[in-house]
Amino acid sequence: MRVLFIIIILPLLFFCKPPELTNGCDPKSKSYLLGTLIRFAISDSSPSCLPSFPPFDIDYWGVFGGSATVNSMEIYGNELILGGSFTTLGPNVGSTYYLDTITGKIVSHSDCPFLKLNAAARSVVSDGNGGYYVAGNFSHVRGIPIQNIVHILANCNIDFTFSPNPGSPPNIYSMVMFGDKLYIGGVFNSWDGNAKNNLVAINRFTGALESFTMDTNSAVEKLLVYDQKLYIAGQFGTVNGFPRDRIARIDLVSSTLDSFVPSSALNSTVRALAIGTISGSPAIIVGGAFTTPRNNAFALDLSGTLLAWNPNFNGIVDAIAVSGDKVYVGGSFTAVNGGTARTNFAVNGNVHQVIESNGQIYLFGSFTSILGSTRNYGASLDSNTNTLREWNPNFLSPFPYPSAASGFSLDGSRIMIPGVIGTVNYVNRSNIASVNLTTGIPSNWSPSIDNEVSVLHIKRDHLFLGGSFTTISGQSRTRLAAFRLPSFELSSFNPVIPTGSVTNLISDDNNFYFGGTFGTVSGQTRNNAAAYTLDNFNLTNWTPNPNNQVSTMFDLGESILLGGLFTTAGGSASNFIRAVNKSDGLAINIPTNFPDSDVSGFASYNDIIYVGGNFSTVGGSSNQYLASFRKATGVFDSNKFQLNGGVFYNMFISNEGLMVLHGAFTSVNSTNASGTVFINLNTNQIKAWDISQTGVTTNQKRFGNYLFIGGNITEKGNQPYNGYHRINLPNLESF
Repeated sequence: MRVLFIIIILPLLFFCKPPELTNGCDPKSKSYLLGTLIRFAISDSSPSCLPSFPPFDIDYWGVFGGSATVNSMEIYGNELILGGSFTTLGPNVGSTYYLDTITGKIVSHSDCPFLKLNAAARSVVSDGNGGYYVAGNFSHVRGIPIQNIVHILANCNIDFTFSPNPGSPPNIYSMVMFGDKLYIGGVFNSWDGNAKNNLVAINRFTGALESFTMDTNSAVEKLLVYDQKLYIAGQFGTVNGFPRDRIARIDLVSSTLDSFVPSSALNSTVRALAIGTISGSPAIIVGGAFTTPRNNAFALDLSGTLLAWNPNFNGIVDAIAVSGDKVYVGGSFTAVNGGTARTNFAVNGNVHQVIESNGQIYLFGSFTSILGSTRNYGASLDSNTNTLREWNPNFLSPFPYPSAASGFSLDGSRIMIPGVIGTVNYVNRSNIASVNLTTGIPSNWSPSIDNEVSVLHIKRDHLFLGGSFTTISGQSRTRLAAFRLPSFELSSFNPVIPTGSVTNLISDDNNFYFGGTFGTVSGQTRNNAAAYTLDNFNLTNWTPNPNNQVSTMFDLGESILLGGLFTTAGGSASNFIRAVNKSDGLAINIPTNFPDSDVSGFASYNDIIYVGGNFSTVGGSSNQYLASFRKATGVFDSNKFQLNGGVFYNMFISNEGLMVLHGAFTSVNSTNASGTVFINLNTNQIKAWDISQTGVTTNQKRFGNYLFIGGNITEKGNQPYNGYHRINLPNLESF
């Protein structure tokens, strides 16, 4: 959009008579205007006398499946390459899915920003004006604190004038709208500080609690509005103290409980209600987990009289939808009419929600196939022909009961589906993938790697990778391999590392070095560290022979610094850290002291080597999880940065001296920080990150003014982000 704006406006500047040369920082000059427009088009926020413009929010697809972890990242051209433990990539949508009703494709983040609810959503109701009410167990929407219910306007913005206050978080099952009220059923005993048991009404414009009181003595699981009446169903036995056996009816005009009582008692929960026509008259169709008055489903006339309709399901009924003279029933049953096999249109799992819209039936549950075609947890039928539609969203996660009570746009072209946190329209990727840096969408590159990728490293037009894998796209590659660039074709380089794992890779001009947990490389003894030449991929004679895991490596010029769990390396006692010569792998006297526990990270700035790990002392002196020594002498500095309350995870240092430090700490020195800080190494000033993150950071990769952060991450700023995310690097001048 910004670039289009520039294309339109630039001719107006260039085809007019140019002004005399002026100061580009003068707001009255055309050069100032032109510079501002260009910065606007390219989202330039770098320091300047011209206005800055924040970048567009690119929603990079997250990783899912496996342990949903990004262990390493590299950048090549306009691609961010991800290595880790995952099986799929998909958009980080949270727990609601806004889809096209024809194709099942997700409405793009740029068209309608994802809601990014941070916990399950249960029910969606269209507001009649193109927007939606969404209810569930969440506490944040797009990172903003909003508890349990949110109103999304037709322009996809959050309606901040709608501000309900549930108080103690309710467990919401169902929601309907009538007039200017939203009726909400579930399991709760208060709302906005008032005693309200399992059913409440709030103003749909403000969210304010209404005076309506209909307390039930147990859960309300289903709400249905018909003919100005509110039908409620669930597990309750009383409403406002009056006996009502799991079904009740409320007059919405007078807000009073009416005399409707089913003529036959129920013996368990009601989960589904629908209005249909039986024998030419309106009827209430009821489903659930009961065995009386019928097995799991029955029908009542509007006076509560039991009708003869009796499908006799052999399992629980969770959902009912009506289209014309057809009743669609979903649940966990496998037979009807006393034993006739009927597996829900050959659905291979349970159906927990069924919805009708414009003659189309939408169903959601735990199935992956219907009518012989793959449909992961969601599908659609044409009610006129009972045939499967092309609608195929490809959900990653099943829809449990109760969820997926969806809402539709005014024209029926879009559907908003509530569920659990997951993704949709995903693509399969096995432990390695690349995403476009401009769009955030995966490329078509999809080699199949059979186990975890621990590290990536680019050198001399090769992408090297290490891990615990044994095959790549069906070809034997044991724990170390390479792809040729720019073709991304698998290289013939094929060392044999029969056991263990390769977890770190570095290189200099001649060799690449790798470490981890292994004992042999291509039949030769190489304990936990080895090297290959870059010219012809020959195994070198470099044998530092550490006696335990090498977790991290760093190039010191003439030597390689090793860190890990070892106690000897290079032929010398070396507790957890040791520099060894590149020529022969023998130890040198760097550093001069040792930490008391394992080392897991190195970084450098101004010839100072920073060391992170699980230690609490170095050479007997206190140095909690982070230390530093002089590259030239190997002498550790006095403790500069004390990590309090938790261990070191990972660090990145820019060329300008900005350290981004991650850990389980609660403070660094006297600066309170929840797991992440920025440190200006030129001044040793510390600045806390003002955004929370859930998950352990294991690697970081810079891209211009941005930093990609990877690990087993699930949230950033109370928004779902799976495996990695991107942040803006702060200016050093800001602290």
